[in-house]
Order: sequence, then structure tokens, then C-alpha cells
Amino acid sequence: LSMSLGFNGGTPNVPSAIAVDNAVNAGVVVVVSAGNSGPSYRSIKCPGCARKAITIGASDFNDAIARFSSRGPTSIETIKPDIIAPGVDICSAQWDNIFEDRECYDDEHVSFSGTSMSAPHVSGAVALIKQVHPDWSPDEIKMALRNTAVNLQQDVFTQGYGRIDVLRAIRLEHAPPVAELYTSGEVNRGIFTVQNDYVQS
Repeated sequence: LSMSLGFNGGTPNVPSAIAVDNAVNAGVVVVVSAGNSGPSYRSIKCPGCARKAITIGASDFNDAIARFSSRGPTSIETIKPDIIAPGVDICSAQWDNIFEDRECYDDEHVSFSGTSMSAPHVSGAVALIKQVHPDWSPDEIKMALRNTAVNLQQDVFTQGYGRIDVLRAIRLEHAPPVAELYTSGEVNRGIFTVQNDYVQS
């Protein structure tokens, strides 16, 4: 499910974000554009703010983060965007005769910039990963994209885990481990200990 949409405000607990989480829990991979309100921090749009969404920021073809690309964290301090993908001067199909001054390739394509252009790149990558690993869960696919991303040397709330590397992601032979952390309440910034209660039988 690829969603190039978003609205200001909201938290991961708003209905649109909850719907995304429910879709992922049902087995659907959900890719959402981060929004175009950068370079300010805390500018991630909803439903890109959803906990289980794969939220996508934008870079140019030189791996520079687009100024417009929304930054994290979310209102509950989660890391967003998850990853970055090309979203500057993307040649895309034209609707009717809209934006004729931006035509590229031919008179049926126009050039756009925005996280709405970067999210579909990741949706295509997800399709390729599903083709190679049809049994992987949405969480495993999300982690595969994160783990293989190229570090652009930006902070985590600007680049997430880095720029997508599709080839590295589809070459993974095993599903990456997925960890979910639950707390008994609010977690303040700082160093805290994570206890591993998982026992392999």
C-alpha cells in the first residue's frame, strides 16, 4: 500500500495512523510519504507518523537530503522518516495537460519533486523483496530496508536509517531480526537498559 498523502498535526494515535498500524498487523506493507515541510524538525505528516508505516523522506541524485523533506521525530519521539529515496526532479506520468512547463522525456511526462515522488520508489522495492521473499512479514521487510540503507551521514531524524539500497535489500538471504520494545510508561531521553526476555527453545 503506497500512500502519497498527509496532513498537519496529529500523533501516531490518530485514526489514520491507527488504520496504517492495523493494516500492517493484517500483513500489508504500508509505505507513506513523510511530507514536504522540511527542513524543520517535528514536521512529519500523518499517517506517515504511524508506528508501523515505512515513512519515506526525499533526496536528490547526489544523495543530498531535499530541503523540503520533513524531519522527525514524531510527537511520541519515534524515529521518522524510516528511510530516504530519490524525490527530486523525478520524471513521472502526466495527468491530462497539467504542468506542461515541466514536461520531461516526452509530452506525456512531467518532472516533480516531493516525498510523494520518493515513496513509490520504496513501494517498488518492497514488491521486489516480496518477490524474492514472499514469506517475509511487513516488519521484516521494513527492517531489511533499514538495515541495508546507505548512511548519508545525517542525523537520524533527517535521514532515518539512510538512503534505500534496493540491490542490497533483495540480496539478503535471511529475514532480519525484529525487536519490539514496550514500556510501562513514558521514557525520558537519556540512557536506559533494555532487558532481553527472549529465550530460544
